Amino acid sequence: MGQRQYDLIVIGGGISGLSLAHYASKAGMRTVVLEKADYAGGCLRTMRHEGYWLELGAHTCYNSYAGLIGIIEDCGLAQQLQAREKVPFKMYIDGKVKSIPSELNFVELVCSAPRLFTMDKSHMTVGSYYSGIVGKNNYRKVVGPALSAVPSQKADDFPAEMLFKKRKRRKDIIKKFTLRGGLQTVAEAVASEKGLEVRTGVEVTSVRFDKTFFTVSASGSTFGALDLTADRIGFAVPPPACAGLLKDILPAAASKLGEIRTAHVESVGVMVKKGLVGLPEFAGLIPANDLFFSIVSRDIVADPEYRGFTFHFKPGTGNELRMKRIAEVLGTDRFEAVSGNKAVLPSPAMGHDKITAGIDSLIRDKRIFITGNYFAGLAVEDCICRSVAEFSRMKAAL
Repeated sequence: MGQRQYDLIVIGGGISGLSLAHYASKAGMRTVVLEKADYAGGCLRTMRHEGYWLELGAHTCYNSYAGLIGIIEDCGLAQQLQAREKVPFKMYIDGKVKSIPSELNFVELVCSAPRLFTMDKSHMTVGSYYSGIVGKNNYRKVVGPALSAVPSQKADDFPAEMLFKKRKRRKDIIKKFTLRGGLQTVAEAVASEKGLEVRTGVEVTSVRFDKTFFTVSASGSTFGALDLTADRIGFAVPPPACAGLLKDILPAAASKLGEIRTAHVESVGVMVKKGLVGLPEFAGLIPANDLFFSIVSRDIVADPEYRGFTFHFKPGTGNELRMKRIAEVLGTDRFEAVSGNKAVLPSPAMGHDKITAGIDSLIRDKRIFITGNYFAGLAVEDCICRSVAEFSRMKAAL
């Protein structure tokens, strides 16, 4: 090929890749997104059945998510924001639903809480910081499982600074929200933007650079093999996949990416007729020790006929065991619809910031842009913040 076809090729069609592509396309760059799955959205994954929807990935957005809200407004979706009902998070212990306060040892909590004003979370793990504040037993029984429920993996070794962040809130936006039809609506809106090309069901096999432009080789069931060329390339895939694609054109960065720990999360969502489930309404259930990290419900948006539950399972549980446990917890195996989702998530440990800083130093003067949920944090907004930073670097180099 004698000339490039695109200004930017983005590999990965989750919210990280879509947000980077959104900003580039909006700036007038010819942009294409290549996504291996047959849908766009990544962690924005919504199960839909006969007008009912249930989240299988990310569940909640906040009015502090300025980047996400900006994209929602760009896509004309502001009127589709949906408030969440005020239903509680609960513990699930020995087959019973219990309030979180009822499981705390308040003597231990009162004795430990003053450390909140003296402990510095920087350079501390989630386990060491929060067990110091609430007490070791409270952490083991309640707080640790609750914090692990957030990323659907054991969070004890996470850097404490990565898990929660203070952000400026938009007071004109609902504090906690979803969208009518589910959060995948955002991804679908970006993917259908005029001027932005998104190809799903495409597996990228190699990336080459010939000192002039990048060539991406890929294959898909609907069109066979293809080669695409561009001046710039963006990677928005999990670290192992990114490392594999970068190994020939930037091996030092590929090596750094290989140092990032990841975890596999398998989720199962079920839709059930209301009268079949005896559990009280809840936003989420947190087990002290079970096959799953959490159960997140659709009770936050009430439906007159159905309830929906997503179980985020621990690794190593087969499908038969998962379905058996779901039936035991809900008290029924009469499901109107069942859907699964698999995700590869970062599992950061202390020193993670040094790894990502090393990656940034290696790509700083390159036309290679890397985004994802393993730079600033795991939240949807962290993905978009990273894409904003990489797009700003892209613009500065134009």
